[in-house]
Amino acid sequence: MATSDSAADPTRLEVFQELAAELQAHRSGVHGDKMAKNLLRFEDGRDLVGVGPDATRAIYYELASRSLVAVQFDKHGVYRGQQELLQRELDDPGAWVAAYGDGLVWVHPRF
Repeated sequence: MATSDSAADPTRLEVFQELAAELQAHRSGVHGDKMAKNLLRFEDGRDLVGVGPDATRAIYYELASRSLVAVQFDKHGVYRGQQELLQRELDDPGAWVAAYGDGLVWVHPRF
């Protein structure tokens, strides 16, 4: 019997649906789908790592600077001007998730 890789490598739709559900659960059911869409759209030049414990900040790995940042977001979008540097010169965001990810509401399956 052949095995499916979909469990190990979820589709973008599956990631979106899981993220939207978590956001709705943690943000009183308000606009989880819009917030998830905005978080995934903001990935240009960066990778979404997870959502902070308060579900108001997204954690991104910025590829060019090798930095991990937390950025405020809501149903209207991601507010790049309101970002906090979490770590510089990080080669493996998965290592950061292993060390600090327990407090996150949601972690991207790639990590």
